[in-house]
Amino acid sequence: MDFREIIAVTAVSGLKRLVANRNDGLILSDLNGENKKFYSNRQHMFSPLENIAIYTDEDTVPLFDVMLAMRQQKTTTPPVAPNASNDELRNYLAAILPNYDKERVNVSDIKKLVKWFLILDETEALEVKEDQEEVAEPAE
Repeated sequence: MDFREIIAVTAVSGLKRLVANRNDGLILSDLNGENKKFYSNRQHMFSPLENIAIYTDEDTVPLFDVMLAMRQQKTTTPPVAPNASNDELRNYLAAILPNYDKERVNVSDIKKLVKWFLILDETEALEVKEDQEEVAEPAE
């Protein structure tokens, strides 16, 4: 599964995988490919995960890069529970991304980040392919 295919849909819990694009909405499935369903763009807003970034003090960091850092540091800094206290959530993100913008990144954003990471890590959707690795780590 490609990270570009993963979509967050308003008013729908979890993450979905893009199956097909229509003029009036999207056909999405569960991440495992089951339960295909049409979602109208009149009722829902769609956010591809590849278009989401986390604010930092200097700029923004793509969500994929943050999740790769979370995966790499999983043994030393295990993810906190999404329903952990606000301080625990902020401390966890500070350990992963020390320069995140504490004013513009809300606790609800961190909760969503942790939930999405746990879902994607479980389904192994964060496996880096060779072509994605070049994007994630630019050559010097």
